[in-house]
Amino acid sequence: MTTGPDDPFEAALAALLAPLAQAMVARGSSFGTASEALKKALLEAALATSDGKLSDSRASLLTGVHRKDIKRLRSQTGDENTRRSVNAAAMVLSCWATAPEYQSGDGSPLDLPRRGSNGKPGFDELVRQTRADMAPGTVLQALLDQGAVGQLEDGRLRLLSQTLVPAAGGAEQVAAYQATLTAHLAAATQNLLAEPGGKRHLDRAVRYSHLSQAAVETLRKTSTEKVQALLEEINSEARLLQEQDADGGHSGRFVLGAYILPTPGKTSKEDKEP
Repeated sequence: MTTGPDDPFEAALAALLAPLAQAMVARGSSFGTASEALKKALLEAALATSDGKLSDSRASLLTGVHRKDIKRLRSQTGDENTRRSVNAAAMVLSCWATAPEYQSGDGSPLDLPRRGSNGKPGFDELVRQTRADMAPGTVLQALLDQGAVGQLEDGRLRLLSQTLVPAAGGAEQVAAYQATLTAHLAAATQNLLAEPGGKRHLDRAVRYSHLSQAAVETLRKTSTEKVQALLEEINSEARLLQEQDADGGHSGRFVLGAYILPTPGKTSKEDKEP
């Protein structure tokens, strides 16, 4: 597939890059940083669509990236430690908040010792149950740093938040930003490239304009409550299904995301207090 001067994808590309450019400027990332990331992404896309071994020359032809850059990028390896930490922490929170063995009689999450005893589970057992690919101590420190877990005077651990909200500007927040947007963009891209009549992912949005600030706030509140309830419901079901499939050696993945973008306009006469 080739692009021409009237290809609507070029205009779409500019719009898609606008919020990324905003984040880059805010974080002090230069054009050189973006150029390097784009070169790597183009190479990975070319490799993913190649039927066989892709030579450096062929990769350069497909992507427009210089052959010496192709060779250099192929020798690099990425660092996934921060992203793995975020994923592991999220899985532990999910299990702690929903698994029956970690619930009290009233359904609230139990306060956990670091290690279980007398048949009662502890935090380390919780981490192992989620099959998180990280040491329990590393996961615990991440949760403590993010304020999702607190330590009581007797040493037990208390779940303070069922949702992992990384600190603003930190590496964990960047990893969450990457994971969330990558999944959404991947689903939308697969829909864009799907053959006529081919399978497409659900990707829907409700958009309204010409709303008062009060209406925007009402929709934001309602949407937040309903989306949170849905995410918690799917989270609970997914954990149960994962436990059922635990011994099957499966590798399937599932992502459900949601976003809300309220944009209040200028205050109109009707919105002003008398």
